[in-house]
Amino acid sequence: MKKIFLDLDGTLAKFNVPNALKRFEIEKGFFARLGAYKNIDKINEMAKTGNVYIISASPNIYADLDKMTWIKKYLPNVKRENVIFCRLGINKAKYIEHKLNIKIDKECYLLDDYTKNLKEWENAGGTGIKRLTTVSDNSRGLWKGLTLADLGRLATLVA
Repeated sequence: MKKIFLDLDGTLAKFNVPNALKRFEIEKGFFARLGAYKNIDKINEMAKTGNVYIISASPNIYADLDKMTWIKKYLPNVKRENVIFCRLGINKAKYIEHKLNIKIDKECYLLDDYTKNLKEWENAGGTGIKRLTTVSDNSRGLWKGLTLADLGRLATLVA
């Protein structure tokens, strides 16, 4: 059965605000106030299957709470048990395997804007999809796998 894992920062949530990384770590409510990319409603619709997961790196519990507020607003169909927060710098594939006891394989997709996460995911056996935005592109050619610019096309890409 296919499982779709989604990053938040810069992938679903617009993280392109001044001093985002610094503000994210210390400013209460920062993440909860971020906007969502176009077609987030298509992701919310996909979540009704129960096979959509959020895996997001976060600096602390306060940022986790902000992210949950954001998820409840934009992705209410994602099951609470399918929302996973890890700390910054953690290998998402290894964390998922340990935390959820899910073996990462080709039927496990990760949509992320950060190439390092995608490479680690594919090294674990999964399928990575690079999220392309005006902030995160692939102009340096570091990612050779699948790419996605329009969130509305994710369901077709993983069909």
